[in-house]
Amino acid sequence: MSAAPLTAGELAVLPVFPLPRVVFFPGSRLPLHLFEPRYRALIADCLANGPHAMAIALLAPGWETHYAGRPPIHEVAGAGRIVAHERLADGTYNVLLDGVARVRLEELAAGELPYRRAHATALEAPESEQPVSRADLTALVSAASAIAAEVRRAHGAFSLGIEPGDPPGQLADTIADRLVADTAHRQAILEAVDVPARVRLVTATLAEILAVVGANGRTPGRSDLAH
Repeated sequence: MSAAPLTAGELAVLPVFPLPRVVFFPGSRLPLHLFEPRYRALIADCLANGPHAMAIALLAPGWETHYAGRPPIHEVAGAGRIVAHERLADGTYNVLLDGVARVRLEELAAGELPYRRAHATALEAPESEQPVSRADLTALVSAASAIAAEVRRAHGAFSLGIEPGDPPGQLADTIADRLVADTAHRQAILEAVDVPARVRLVTATLAEILAVVGANGRTPGRSDLAH
């Protein structure tokens, strides 16, 4: 069962966990290990006082020189609800997030807290207002199925994780999460709020992967795929 959507109150002051190579899609699950003091404080506050949620924001280019402070982040992020957590003996945490929304972040001013927070605006539009053509859906599923078949040659249990009747936007997000590894491509897909455009973007990205696989005559590896 999917986690509950974020409330207006939760979106108003949402903790932000910036990461260098992670793009978090709605409908996916993300395991995290929080060990830096500021992020241990973040999760402790979330668990004690709420919200039981956070945004995972991709660090923008140039973050390396500012990592200890407030490095630049992409303003479109994935927001997730905390569905499981464990505090380890050394004070670090294992956390599992359930992705519930793509959001636009407006960072709040730094205060006494050691971690960052933002006012978040949910970007999802009703899919009923964004019809996707049958041809575009067929192209998406066909490309994903072709790559999945190649992956199963080496990893027989691999699954796309899609179900008949999945809404097109969720279908595109799930396939992107499973099959697209490149961080820049993943962020572009996350930023594609328009569902028909997102479906076409994921399909085009998969076509690039298939072209590489075909040219090299090999099974897709970690450099090609997300999982």
